Amino acid sequence: MNEATPKKKLPWWAILLIAFGVLSLIGVAAIGAVVWWAASNKDRILAEGKETMQEAQAYAQTHEQHECVDEGLRRLAKCSGIMCEANTKVFVSACIQQAESTAGFCDGVPPKGKILETSRWCVAECQRRGRGNDQRCARLVQAVPEACHAQRAPR
Repeated sequence: MNEATPKKKLPWWAILLIAFGVLSLIGVAAIGAVVWWAASNKDRILAEGKETMQEAQAYAQTHEQHECVDEGLRRLAKCSGIMCEANTKVFVSACIQQAESTAGFCDGVPPKGKILETSRWCVAECQRRGRGNDQRCARLVQAVPEACHAQRAPR
């Protein structure tokens, strides 16, 4: 006679340990992919960043700070992807620093460290500019409080 042997169940902690191991392996693979991508695109990213900084400097020569933000929003509307968005923010940040001061540019910008107030200000600024709840706009106009905080900092 052949008796069926009962199957042993894995204890809950073993299942949890296996799941954690699989998730860790996936996480390491994802980090490795990002590092590989960054390393293989490093030269292109640096060249684009340098070109963006030069464009910002040239634009700032003949424009005021508020026009830097307008130009950044115009550029943002034409691009897609996180790299384009990042380059556009670099443009706005560099341009604001070098452009002619705009009267009242920092009026209403919350003080440094007020994270929620700053987030609300960015959303309100985008709504004021007709961009509604556009998160890309909100991320871009964060360059304004950053610049204003840098201007207010004691030197």
